Amino acid sequence: MSPAPRLLRRPVPHRVQIENFERAGLLEGLSGSDRTARIGVLDTLVAENVTIDELRAATQGNRLAHLLLEHALSPKGTYSIEEISQLAGLTVEDARRWFRAIGRGASEDGAYYNDGDVSLARGLKQYRDLGLDEGGMFAAARVMGRNIWTLADAAEALLQDRLAAAGDHPEVALQYAVEVRRIADFQAQILAHILATSLREQLRSDAVGIAGDSNLHIRGSQQIGVCFADLVGFTLLGEQGAADDLSRVAERLDRLATDLVVSPVRLVKTIGDAVMLVSWDASALAGAALDLVDAARLEGLPPLRAGIDWGTAVPSAGDWFGRPVNMASRVVAVAPAHEVVVTGEFYDELDTDDFWCEPAGSHRLKGIDSPRELFAIGRRSVA
Repeated sequence: MSPAPRLLRRPVPHRVQIENFERAGLLEGLSGSDRTARIGVLDTLVAENVTIDELRAATQGNRLAHLLLEHALSPKGTYSIEEISQLAGLTVEDARRWFRAIGRGASEDGAYYNDGDVSLARGLKQYRDLGLDEGGMFAAARVMGRNIWTLADAAEALLQDRLAAAGDHPEVALQYAVEVRRIADFQAQILAHILATSLREQLRSDAVGIAGDSNLHIRGSQQIGVCFADLVGFTLLGEQGAADDLSRVAERLDRLATDLVVSPVRLVKTIGDAVMLVSWDASALAGAALDLVDAARLEGLPPLRAGIDWGTAVPSAGDWFGRPVNMASRVVAVAPAHEVVVTGEFYDELDTDDFWCEPAGSHRLKGIDSPRELFAIGRRSVA
């Protein structure tokens, strides 16, 4: 059974609507072109089914500009979760699970979803029709869901200055609101292009690894180098400084790593004061770690240090798991500031024509039964 048709709201004559705005105090203190512009803003929002009470609250809270952008980015909902699942050919529970995984959220508040959400739900059906692994689909969706909020936070920061400037004069934001959707669509095109090219590069790297070892599989375990680099004294900085200071330092580290790391080294993630890198090319990974330590010094960041191990790890939903991941996180904890310290397993993979090595002592690492011999590395001088 198809969803029951919805009753359309009868348009309110414009003169009557203006009187409604006046009675609600939405045009108070405005005249001439300012009044006309404000009426245009209010009309735009009323057309999106925003109520007079919502307009009054937004005006009192200086949020009309925000409200404009919210409605420009996402049309008001017309479907319930049950209707979404029916239109997409899913069970209600599957639709809920999928929306939670991709970060959309599963709401029971009546007509919460729109046509874009129907397309999102149909995506799950299309993935299933392709015969993709169910667990892998939801794992990838959860990674996307977690990271999309990070992307949204970054984009929102770009809008804040404009929103603050439009606070007292939301009519200034009217044309801006019209353009925001176009900007969002452009960002989506960028994301799609980068995802496709990054996936191609990842498949190429997997093919190189498989060619070198017939026992490796794209989704299976791989021999790989894992590096953790973290800032020395970051915790103390947090105790002595403001949260904004910590945020700026972490952002500078993230920017440095993003700028410096190139294929075949991959930046897997940032974790506050630390970054995680991986590569099937040991020499490339060592070079990236040394470059990052040097760049942090030149940037004036707190001292950076790095720890690296080599071994068998498994990729899963954008992250890596296995012994070298655990070992590298232990090694960095004992590395001196401004140095890159590696295990013997990693050094055995290095091109010794390009890198020197010296003993860094025997260390008891957290969770490791016996002491481990570690080594400091650096680049050999070019003759």
